[in-house]
Amino acid sequence: MQIGTKFSVSIHILLCVEFFKDKCKVTSDFLAESVKTNPVVIRKLMSALKNAGLIEITQGTGGIALKKKAAQISFLDIFNAVESIKDGKLFKIHDTPPNECPVAQKINFLLDGYFLDAQTTLEKKLNSFTLQSILNKIKDIQIS
Repeated sequence: MQIGTKFSVSIHILLCVEFFKDKCKVTSDFLAESVKTNPVVIRKLMSALKNAGLIEITQGTGGIALKKKAAQISFLDIFNAVESIKDGKLFKIHDTPPNECPVAQKINFLLDGYFLDAQTTLEKKLNSFTLQSILNKIKDIQIS
């Protein structure tokens, strides 16, 4: 299982927005250079982050800013902003047409509870990590 790079790139974006806010104007081109990706990729993610209420974007060359304090933005907030989860379920169970197999008849019922438990555990863990905790680590690394 692997979650795509939209999540990690979005964390990178938000970290840069906060880290560089007093040093320079943070733009999509600036972020694209930091992430080493196309500015279009950055703008798509910024749009999702804006729609989730995590950033504000000043049109033109105004730059980008966090809409909340870094300590109030959890990894779960970021994940939910940029990852598409259909029907609120992280894990999709394969469709099994009705048949005589006793496993096939009960597979959705059997797996649903386990998958929901795993999703709930992941969401709780992601909710416990904040953007501020990563910023603190960046600052600690710079000092040492």
